[in-house]
Amino acid sequence: MAFKEFQCKRTHAGAPSVAITKYGNFVLNGAVISQFFRHIKYAKLYWDDEVSKIGIKPIKKRDEHSYTVNISARGGVGTFSGHAFLKTYGINYEKTKSFLVEWNEKEGLLEFRVG
Repeated sequence: MAFKEFQCKRTHAGAPSVAITKYGNFVLNGAVISQFFRHIKYAKLYWDDEVSKIGIKPIKKRDEHSYTVNISARGGVGTFSGHAFLKTYGINYEKTKSFLVEWNEKEGLLEFRVG
């Protein structure tokens, strides 16, 4: 039996999602980048203790509490370190896990439940 080369490229389609890696990094998928971070380089993190939700707010200008979103050359993903945030709120990140996100129009942020 002969090998056959796989010639399809990766797709960046799919629902907006965020992964939290076992290293404490937030990884925003291509859908999140294209819909919410097209011309935005910074984000702020929020925590809702009542429902164990994380909020990520795209912001245009950097401030002392913002994170720089490092967007890949092709714009397929964006990453930033959230280690201190995760430790502060006792959010488990021993294993990499992905979460579907929803846009909260009222608050102007992406949100997802971790608990």
